[in-house]
Amino acid sequence: MAAHNSITSYVRHVFLRSNIIFFLLASLFLFILQFIQTFITNLAFERTLIEHQEYWRLVTGGLVHANTPHLILNLIGLFLLLTLYENQIALRVWSVISLLQVFCVNLAIYLMLPSTEFYLGFSGALHGLYSWYSVTEWRRRHSWFPVCVLLILFIKLGVDAISANSISTQIIGMNVHWQSHWIGSITGIVLALLYKRKAA
Repeated sequence: MAAHNSITSYVRHVFLRSNIIFFLLASLFLFILQFIQTFITNLAFERTLIEHQEYWRLVTGGLVHANTPHLILNLIGLFLLLTLYENQIALRVWSVISLLQVFCVNLAIYLMLPSTEFYLGFSGALHGLYSWYSVTEWRRRHSWFPVCVLLILFIKLGVDAISANSISTQIIGMNVHWQSHWIGSITGIVLALLYKRKAA
């Protein structure tokens, strides 16, 4: 009975707080951008266009996706992240950190990976959010669980780097840009170490 009450308490705590509100708003925002990307105009990271002063692509390129399965895959990853820890983060903090992650990943690709001419997707920033949230949780409680999450994350990063034919590649129908995952994860750790504000 105690275990049942504990699970019920956890579900109520997680699913009625700011993390899930952020997920719902972020999902709506990303679906709207995907509609624009698919039917109205191209918003992807394109090096040539950025060099022609379309700098907004350093943000929008990390918010649009190759197709609907690509978007849904990243939203599933975001949902799992936001239910991973009981610690709830304020909506404004999630929003700022997410946009910072997107911008940092795209800027790093632009400056450090000149061979990347085209890029889209939230996965680089998503990996950064995993590392940011895990380090933030570790700093709050110093428990073993976020350390294990980080370890699993970096094992995945290693697999991404050596395997060109991953499940994600098959789902989205294009090669996974594994370098962006590494950039996002490292950026997330740095932002977490700089993060001073308390959870909501």
